[in-house]
Amino acid sequence: MSSRSVSGVPASIMRPRLLTIAIAAVLTCFGLVMIFSASSAEAFSEMGDAAYYVKRQALFIVMGLAGAALVAAIDYHAVRARALFGLMMATLLMLLAVKVAGSGANGATRWIEIGPVRLQPSEFAKLSLVVAGAWLMDDFREDRFTSGASMVGHVLLYIGAPLALIFIQPDKGSTGIIVVVLAAMLVSARIVPFAAVLALGAVGVILFLGASLGDDYSRQRILTALDPWSDPYGAGYQLTRGFMAFGSGGLFGSGLGMSRMKYSYLPEAHNDFIFAIVGEELGLVGTLAVLALFSALLYFGYQIAKNASDLPGRLIALGTTTLLAVQFFLNAMGVTGLAPLSGKPMPFLSYGGSSIMSCLMMVGLLVNVSRHSALPETVHDARRRAMTLAPEAPEDVTGVGAARPRRGYGGLPLGTPATGGTSVARPSSASRPSSVPLQGGFRRGGSVPLSSPEEARRGFRVVEGGAGAGRDRIDLGPSAADRLRTQDQGPEVHMGAAARNGRFERQSRGGGSRRPTRRR
Repeated sequence: MSSRSVSGVPASIMRPRLLTIAIAAVLTCFGLVMIFSASSAEAFSEMGDAAYYVKRQALFIVMGLAGAALVAAIDYHAVRARALFGLMMATLLMLLAVKVAGSGANGATRWIEIGPVRLQPSEFAKLSLVVAGAWLMDDFREDRFTSGASMVGHVLLYIGAPLALIFIQPDKGSTGIIVVVLAAMLVSARIVPFAAVLALGAVGVILFLGASLGDDYSRQRILTALDPWSDPYGAGYQLTRGFMAFGSGGLFGSGLGMSRMKYSYLPEAHNDFIFAIVGEELGLVGTLAVLALFSALLYFGYQIAKNASDLPGRLIALGTTTLLAVQFFLNAMGVTGLAPLSGKPMPFLSYGGSSIMSCLMMVGLLVNVSRHSALPETVHDARRRAMTLAPEAPEDVTGVGAARPRRGYGGLPLGTPATGGTSVARPSSASRPSSVPLQGGFRRGGSVPLSSPEEARRGFRVVEGGAGAGRDRIDLGPSAADRLRTQDQGPEVHMGAAARNGRFERQSRGGGSRRPTRRR
């Protein structure tokens, strides 16, 4: 793995994508293990097959993987251009089918049966609403609506109608989750200020409580969350048994598959309350590990949103990740008594075909956004992209602007072999030989003869016939020491000249004192 790129993709984009897929795969496999552990006793007693529920869950996982691959492959920009209206019409038809011919329990109608498969359309409607909300917010930011009436009509058709159909099932839990996710997207798109969202949220909570208290089933859930031990064998039975499961787990749990509450003591142990079985069998360490995995999944999901190339992609990734976060914490808080039970399964872990399929499709949406992400262009990138190669100068052009090769010793271009009639003169001394081996990229073993002493005193020069013939250059002399010598001194006495120039003469003055004077 390169620090800069992974498979040709920048690491800052590819790493969150791969880790999101890996964490989702780990949670899905762990969910299969926990479903088998939590449901084996009930499945054997009711269905005669201890692996009945885990087999069905595996089938739903395969279907979910196919849906995730399809969602990841289709560019979300193409959905906006061609398929957004059709997607929302299909969502509305599914929700209408639930109202007309659906099935349910406890006074709620939420499922439709297609052959042996039982699906909950509201789980898939969440994805449609996230995608539709992202594009509507982008249209609002870019002023694509022709009028205010057109904008209101789109919002009512794409957002209002599906939410109303989900609310009247009734499924207030899913309605609240979707509203929270859309509010987070509005804040991220900077359409509504955060303070205004908080104010609207407070009003929404009051309305939600009013609607819940008006329903006997929902009101009982709120009262049970406040004091589950007031009716431990009635309304609080499931929640108190969940507390017992957590309490008996201790630090490391009773061991995988060694739960006692799953033997018909804890209802829906493999569904809504599977987190309690995790706490019983794997203890506090297991529950914290699950919490860490979900936290990492959310972190990398938000990283994908941060790296998105445009506003719709950022909103889709942010909405999808927030949807997973709200569902996870809503289930965990309900099981631990920190919030009323919502009936929402835990993502990736709980048994349920619609739940696992929608979760895998959410991962597919995150991969889709990541696949179409790119690093933002910086000022340096723009300058680098604007750079062009300068045209080559004509061969007969000399002087300013003409291309000149780099020179080694004696003005020769670097890399020029020591052949071709070029000779280089160097300053001579008594300790130097009459020829000097070429260095600085020349052919090893080659040597160039020195010219006359006068030329040696003046410095390196190029003799006619070499690579530098015909080119004038400034001659500054071979070294600073030679330039400081007087003209009557030869190059062979460079050390003696320095000594004479720096010699002090001693002249006797009164009292035997000596005053140094420099000879001129």
